[in-house]
Amino acid sequence: MNPQEKPGIWLVIRSQWLLLTVTGLYCWAFSLDQGKALLALQISAETLASVLLLIAAVFGLVGLLQVWISRDLIVRLLGREGGVRGLLLAALCGTLLIGPAYIIFPLLMSIHKQGARWAVVTIVLSAYAVKLQMIPIEIEFLGWPFALGRSLLTVALAIPTGLLVEALMERSKL
Repeated sequence: MNPQEKPGIWLVIRSQWLLLTVTGLYCWAFSLDQGKALLALQISAETLASVLLLIAAVFGLVGLLQVWISRDLIVRLLGREGGVRGLLLAALCGTLLIGPAYIIFPLLMSIHKQGARWAVVTIVLSAYAVKLQMIPIEIEFLGWPFALGRSLLTVALAIPTGLLVEALMERSKL
């Protein structure tokens, strides 16, 4: 699209589909029961307020990482040059990350833009399901065999999953 052209309505709808869908759902909910719709809106506002500072901090961290960590280092450790070592580092990082998943996406997109391969992004996300700090609690409630089996399989399968997703992303040129 030419930068001087105004975006068409379908482009706006396609780029803002989630916001438009949620707005439509709130309008529908409001038509059914105003009290419940207002309560839902209040809960949404409180949730947004509780995570806004966290999101701002994450975006601040993303900016600092882009300035402090050189593209060459990212490419060397987490790009194709990183090889198996980079994939294992991604798995380790994924198991060590804490916090809600929505704060990890901007961080991963940032390192991808700096040269990390898609396999690394996928492996971090997959290994994120294993939280090392939560394993003692998992053992307490679900037992050693379950916790150990789930954790090992999750990390072991993260690498082939990452390589497969990377192949799909390269094939689709994303």
